[in-house]
Amino acid sequence: MCHSRHHHRRAIERPAEARHDPTLRASDGERESVVTQLREHGAAGRLDIDELEQRVGAAYAARTHGELEALLSDLPAKPRPRPAAPRRHRHHHEWRGFLPIAILLVAIWALSGAGYFWPAWVIVWWGFALVMKSGPRLLRLR
Repeated sequence: MCHSRHHHRRAIERPAEARHDPTLRASDGERESVVTQLREHGAAGRLDIDELEQRVGAAYAARTHGELEALLSDLPAKPRPRPAAPRRHRHHHEWRGFLPIAILLVAIWALSGAGYFWPAWVIVWWGFALVMKSGPRLLRLR
């Protein structure tokens, strides 16, 4: 443990005007915050890949608040989140292939002599896995 007085100084509160001074040095956390915002804008389609890479590099190289603010100046203050896909269709695509494959397996079984009903192994286990993955909302009665 260090006993130097310099390491235990209290943080000095600065007035609001000083915190927004573009000539103040930026911290690593502030740079990371700007990079995160830039990536959100890139994901929203406001920046193409090349421009995003250029701005991220400039953010990591920025020394002052003014340099960081310039990287976000032509972008909305807070990126709007991308709309989520409707929940009811979330697992629908996983069930789409189940019935056609089950019918195909039964047809192969029937054409091959209709002995032991081996398609049941695939149908039962695949169906069980889909039910478990889809969750309890599939089993609820409405």
